[in-house]
Amino acid sequence: MANTIEYGQGAVNNTIGWGQGAKVGSSFSNTKSITLDGVDDFVDCGDNDNLSFGDGSADSAFSISAWIKPSAKNFIIMSKDVSGADEYLFYINSDNALSLVLSDNTISNRRSRNSGNISSNYNNWIHVAATYNGVGGTNADNGIKLYLNAVQVDSGTNNSGSYTAMHNGSAPLNIGNYNSSLFASGGIDETAIFNTELSQSDVTAIYGSGVPTSLSSYSSLVSWWRCGDGDTSPTLTDNGSGGNNGTMTNFSTFSTDVPT
Repeated sequence: MANTIEYGQGAVNNTIGWGQGAKVGSSFSNTKSITLDGVDDFVDCGDNDNLSFGDGSADSAFSISAWIKPSAKNFIIMSKDVSGADEYLFYINSDNALSLVLSDNTISNRRSRNSGNISSNYNNWIHVAATYNGVGGTNADNGIKLYLNAVQVDSGTNNSGSYTAMHNGSAPLNIGNYNSSLFASGGIDETAIFNTELSQSDVTAIYGSGVPTSLSSYSSLVSWWRCGDGDTSPTLTDNGSGGNNGTMTNFSTFSTDVPT
């Protein structure tokens, strides 16, 4: 089933969508996604400085947004891995918790925040977001917030070692794969990364009424992979400003199972 959203400034021909109204000739349609097998499927989005948010001495703010349909734990949403010491890793961990992990290039020096168990949401489309304010260092407030269907779900801070800042590593950003050892099993759609900390109201607007909405109005949008819509396999076109096209690896087809 296609999700079609009309938007604009008011109504034309008695047709009114949701959001800011409807305008003829201006629409957003979500009809495709990708389904990963949990074995070796992933998307390689390459390495680019605009996908790194630390220089080894200081961090900068960033956010990740995605629609996912996980079928199991260790569901990798997005990772930028440097030989096992990730710059950042956003995933559902082995405790069935949503988690954003930051590393300062030493595997024992990490900053992370987790949610509670979200396994009751498995096999359903959900929207997840992780935001980071770039606080860096050993600040007791580690600056990470996690959202599930626009509700903030993180609890407590989790720091290990002596975290300073993420490094700008050379590893690619991957969707659905961490360190060539953990792979997502399930659906992924409308995945994006921003170079600012999204607010609660931003996350709520992106979640909308439970179906994907256009992200084109966000000036902080670095990369936006629509996971099928407007794409030609094996390339996922970057609809943001970053120029980070993704390459479908070990799979080649799109799914018509989308958030509704």
